[in-house]
Amino acid sequence: MNRSEFIYKSTFSAFGLISLCSFDKQLLSNPNIKITLTPWSLIRSGYGGNDPLNIDLINIPKVAKSLGFGYIDHEMFHFPPNLNQKYINNMNNAMESAGVKSAVMLTGGKGDVGDKDPKKRTKALATYKYWIDIASALNCKAVRNVCGENITIPYKEKLNYAIQGVKELGKYAASKGLDLLIENHNGYSSDPEWMTSLMKGVNLKNVGILGDFTNWTLERNPDTFYPDPYRGFEILAPYIRAISAKSESFDKNGEETTTDFKRMFSILKSAPNFIYAGVEFSGNGISRNQGSVNTRKLIEKVLRNY
Repeated sequence: MNRSEFIYKSTFSAFGLISLCSFDKQLLSNPNIKITLTPWSLIRSGYGGNDPLNIDLINIPKVAKSLGFGYIDHEMFHFPPNLNQKYINNMNNAMESAGVKSAVMLTGGKGDVGDKDPKKRTKALATYKYWIDIASALNCKAVRNVCGENITIPYKEKLNYAIQGVKELGKYAASKGLDLLIENHNGYSSDPEWMTSLMKGVNLKNVGILGDFTNWTLERNPDTFYPDPYRGFEILAPYIRAISAKSESFDKNGEETTTDFKRMFSILKSAPNFIYAGVEFSGNGISRNQGSVNTRKLIEKVLRNY
């Protein structure tokens, strides 16, 4: 038995039956909100990186199902270079076999669609259009991208370039039947007023926001944060279609110790297009499997009173 199989089988025996039962109840009571497993919860390095769990990406659907998830997100950095149709087919077969579906393809970090330099912006757009094609082939519903995280030009100037780039990428995503979601991912994008201005400037039906619970770093050295993440979510809510429900640690009652999930999900009642709640466990005090399950269970709990 290899390491991946051991992780899967051990996980299923520990959590599988209870998790699946709980997940089914969640779907019945909240049919419009889908809980997804974000791969960073289990794999915290890019392709070929030295990750202690050593989980093969193709096994993620099977592991996700054993942890009680019916949906998974994908991360571009986890896929092998020179991606081919055979690998995509294998992933689709693995998802079908496990009984899970794709939700969001996470992209970013390989160029900025809001770059001031038109050549760099064009290159970034070409890169992410390629990943939109991959997302479509994996039957994703949306693609996440980031812009505005690196502060190199003034606020309004960056907004203008970002509007141009996001609009072009959004139109391409629409041609593939996908939503394009911009994440608050530090820098200008962690300023909710900048993000809402971006959404208004782009003004495309398929473009919205992926709201991250904890990415609120406005500036570095020294770190300066948006002062109230709950207020930030209130401002972003009209545009939020998916979230990254970040978690690190839990108290004895199963509550996350850094973010008030009940308060966040209460705010999301004013997000009319919110559908995907992505579990992203980043803690180290407990196993990644257990942290992912704890986060899912906490989301289910707050959804029962949604």
